[in-house]
Amino acid sequence: MTVDISLIESLDIFADLKPAEMEQIASLMHKTRVTEGEVIARRGNSAHTCFIVLSGNFMISFNKGRAITLHNKGDVMGCSAFVAPFNYTGTATALTNGEVLSMPGQDFLSLIKSDPALSDKIMKKINEIISDRSPFLTGDI
Repeated sequence: MTVDISLIESLDIFADLKPAEMEQIASLMHKTRVTEGEVIARRGNSAHTCFIVLSGNFMISFNKGRAITLHNKGDVMGCSAFVAPFNYTGTATALTNGEVLSMPGQDFLSLIKSDPALSDKIMKKINEIISDRSPFLTGDI
């Protein structure tokens, strides 16, 4: 299903992008419906895909019983698809039926490698997400 640029414009992670950059990102995305209980990423598995919440509720569970829940349009799961060693650090499970945007990590990495300005804008946002979640990985919460 083709992703409309207006959807990309509505997501905080892409707020600093120019329209042409948003079109490039939109071309990599696919809308996917998920069902309650569906695991969309499993901790330890190779991270091939990043997901952005459009609707629904999700839980990302980490080691030692730590977890976060995501409920907001634009919340991101699977950033490990963009960051070495490219293994999911948590298991993302749909708590309700919902919809996500999925983006293949390798396609995204190829795009940002070809455009340093785009890379800087998006990787800054991804680093913020990872930084916010690091206490759940380390247990420093």
